[in-house]
Amino acid sequence: MDADTGSTDDQRERAADERDTVADRREAGLDEREARLAAREAEADNRSGETQVILAEADIRDDRADARDSDADDHEQTASLDSFLHQNDGHDAALKARRSSAIDRRHSKSDRSSSAADRAKLSDPDRLPDDE
Repeated sequence: MDADTGSTDDQRERAADERDTVADRREAGLDEREARLAAREAEADNRSGETQVILAEADIRDDRADARDSDADDHEQTASLDSFLHQNDGHDAALKARRSSAIDRRHSKSDRSSSAADRAKLSDPDRLPDDE
């Protein structure tokens, strides 16, 4: 009877050890999963900050482009009015103003292209999280 009790106790002890081992493995797996989740959340927060910076830079470039367009319109309108009101003065001032307007518009286009490129960075596949 002692032998049977001893073997039953040993079996129970082994079964308990196996359950503990399985529970330890599950706990370790959960800990690893929690660590990966925390890392992903940190990456998402970092990407969110980068996104805000990119959008802010794009907005600044758009504002510059709007200001340049407005300046170009003002220069052109002033040149046209001067040309209309002072027909005998020649066209040098009007041409200079129009050239200045064209340069402002070229810079405006460059700013708009840059802001579009900034926004395009948001869809860059390298910025997406890795699937594991």
